[in-house]
Amino acid sequence: MTNSRGIIDRWWVLRKALLLCLVFPVGLVGCGGGNLAPVKGKVTVSGEPAKGGSLIFSPLGSGEEASPGKPASAEIQSDGTYTLGTNRPSDGAHVGRHRIGFTPPPQQLTDAQRTDPKYKAPPPLYMGMVPKPNETEVKPGSNTIDIELVFPGK
Repeated sequence: MTNSRGIIDRWWVLRKALLLCLVFPVGLVGCGGGNLAPVKGKVTVSGEPAKGGSLIFSPLGSGEEASPGKPASAEIQSDGTYTLGTNRPSDGAHVGRHRIGFTPPPQQLTDAQRTDPKYKAPPPLYMGMVPKPNETEVKPGSNTIDIELVFPGK
């Protein structure tokens, strides 16, 4: 004769084990935020603070790693400082090697300048400049990474 209570108990144990097998790895992987380290610094141009723009730190994979992690980004403040964020502002960047990208600030034109067909806008601030260095390492713990913007080849 079969003990239906024993079968039901084994079914619940099996369900719990299956649930743990599915949930536990997701908890370990999460959203990729487990290995973030705080990163801040100052961006300069010819020794003076950069007046805007944005940075992106793109993780570089090592070996056969397919997805090295989500990039971190920051807006450069008017005093040249920045603080990186990956999943939310200021939460840092993934530990490891990164390629640094720079985007100049948007050009600010007045309504009169935009509507005047004779107005020749100057090139956008920092147009064509690149970060030096263009690669860096984010280490565990707090990081301060200062960046100089230069024209390529300098």
